Amino acid sequence: MLILPIVNKNRILNVQITLRNAEKVRSRVRMEDAKSSDIIVNGKKLSESIYNNSTNYSDTVNFVRSNSLLYPRNYLVTTKGANNSSYYDVYEVAPPPKKVSEELDNLYGRVLTDMRKETPGTNNGKYLSFESIGLGDKLTDEKIMKLQKIVREVRDTSKWPRLFEQEGIADLTDTINFIQNFDCTVVTDTTIPENSLQDTLKALEVIRTRDSKHLRNYYNMALENRNIYAKLSYINQIVYKEPLRLIQSKNQRQKQYYKELDKNVA
Repeated sequence: MLILPIVNKNRILNVQITLRNAEKVRSRVRMEDAKSSDIIVNGKKLSESIYNNSTNYSDTVNFVRSNSLLYPRNYLVTTKGANNSSYYDVYEVAPPPKKVSEELDNLYGRVLTDMRKETPGTNNGKYLSFESIGLGDKLTDEKIMKLQKIVREVRDTSKWPRLFEQEGIADLTDTINFIQNFDCTVVTDTTIPENSLQDTLKALEVIRTRDSKHLRNYYNMALENRNIYAKLSYINQIVYKEPLRLIQSKNQRQKQYYKELDKNVA
C-alpha cells in the first residue's frame, strides 16, 4: 500500500495511491505461465528482461512501454504470494500514458512496484513523497506565472498548446493530465488532527527519541506534499477553471463511480 501523507484543513490525511485503470481480476491463483511479483506485457515478462534487477522505478515503465509499442493492450501484474502460500493475486492494467517526465515515470513505476510487492491479505504501507521523486522541481513559480499570463491574455484556447510549447511550459498541463491516471483515496480512520501531532512532537522532541525523528519526517513530508499538491491544483484551476479533485474519500469515489456508471448506461 503506497501512502501519500498530506496536510489538509488542519488535518493529516493518509492517502492511498493506486492506478485508476487497474483491476484485480484473479485472487489466490498460481498460473503455469506466470510467476509471482511479475509484469507480463504481450507475453514478455519483467522477470526475464534486462530491467528485472533495476532499482530505477522508471525502468519498470520503460519495460511496459517498449513491449506495448506494436500492440498496445492491457497487461498483467502479479503480486507476491500470500503468507505461507505460493498463491498470488493478478491485476489487469491499461497501457501507461505517454511519457511526460522522468519524475512522473518514477511515480507510475512506484505504484506498479507497490502492486508487485503486495502480499494478499496484508496492509504493509510505504510512504510517498512528491519531493523525493522530484515532482516539485518541475512546478516552479516562474513557469506557473507564464502559464497564468498566457491563459489570461489569450482567449482562443486552441492557441494555448503552441504557446505553452514556445514558453517551455507544456509539461505543466501534461503533468495534470498524467496524474489523472491515479486514484488517490483517503484511508478510512487514519486522519490525524494537525494540532495533536504538533503537541506530540513537542513532547517527544524534548527527549530526542527515534520516534520523534520519524514523526518529524512524517510531518515534514505531509507539509511538502501539501505544497506540491497545491501547485498542481492551482495549475488545474488556471487551465480548467476548477480545483484539482484528485484526493477523495471512499464514499466520494463510490458516488463518482455510480455517477459515471449512470452516464454510460444512459
